[in-house]
Amino acid sequence: MLDPTKLAAIALDEHERRSASARRQVDAGRLPGHVAQRELGPWQAIAVICGAPGVLHAEVTDYRRTIVHYPGNGGPAVYGHLLSEQDARWDLACDLCPPSVWRAALAKARDAALGKATTPERVQRARNLCILARALDVPLTAASCARPVQSERKAA
Repeated sequence: MLDPTKLAAIALDEHERRSASARRQVDAGRLPGHVAQRELGPWQAIAVICGAPGVLHAEVTDYRRTIVHYPGNGGPAVYGHLLSEQDARWDLACDLCPPSVWRAALAKARDAALGKATTPERVQRARNLCILARALDVPLTAASCARPVQSERKAA
């Protein structure tokens, strides 16, 4: 089992990288703000699920507070019920971005990072995206299972 603190740190790092990139593109006029916000949705959802510190913390707290909980099976309503933090995180993440969308975005980012893993920094980022994908049950693709291209083969 992966350390939740490490998973949160990886998700926060990826969220911060992508947020900074989106801000630069918006500031340069290459991307409208609403498009940048939409493209950040999957990464915001992933950061929320992983418990990245500071990412929508107040919203997670609000999601925990339900007014009435109906347990089902004829049980009486429970007033002042609190959802678990993880359930609140999943509910908020699903409202931010559908799971099929953030899973696809993570798979695409993982596969792209694996294809570019030629320097130690890029290898570490690819590893981190693989850890994130594995922890969030993102399925492997043909690209994520392919052998990396060796620099000697590129020259040949």
